[in-house]
Amino acid sequence: MRRIFADSSVLIAGCGSRTGASHAVLIMAEIGLFKLVISDQVLEECDRNIRKKIPAAMPIFTELLAAINPEIQPDPSLEESSQWAAIIEAKDTPILAAAVLANVDRLLSLNTKDFTAEVAAQSGLIIQTPAEFVTEIREIVGKGLSST
Repeated sequence: MRRIFADSSVLIAGCGSRTGASHAVLIMAEIGLFKLVISDQVLEECDRNIRKKIPAAMPIFTELLAAINPEIQPDPSLEESSQWAAIIEAKDTPILAAAVLANVDRLLSLNTKDFTAEVAAQSGLIIQTPAEFVTEIREIVGKGLSST
């Protein structure tokens, strides 16, 4: 089964709105199209930010986590994170390192300012926004349905 790493921006957006690509990603994970992978830091960031900014979404977040049952990776060490400091903002190095160490198929983020094509190339990860990922899934499904 494919394993997809999502950062906190995707989870927060997906819980904060019942529409949009981030929510669609969470629904796809819930129905088992792929295994959602997150790190301890992602979980903590989501909990902190949802409680602070959109507390009404906290029950949705809790329910989705229970339904999705994500694979939760431990946070990378400082040494594992710092090796990426030359290509991405320091605050994002633990997320990039966690995704690389988890050996996932791709990383999804709404942070296109920091998770760039250069970061993707140097890390060896496919990095997409939720919208890009959903578009790719639609194309795959469309091809599959048209061949029958």
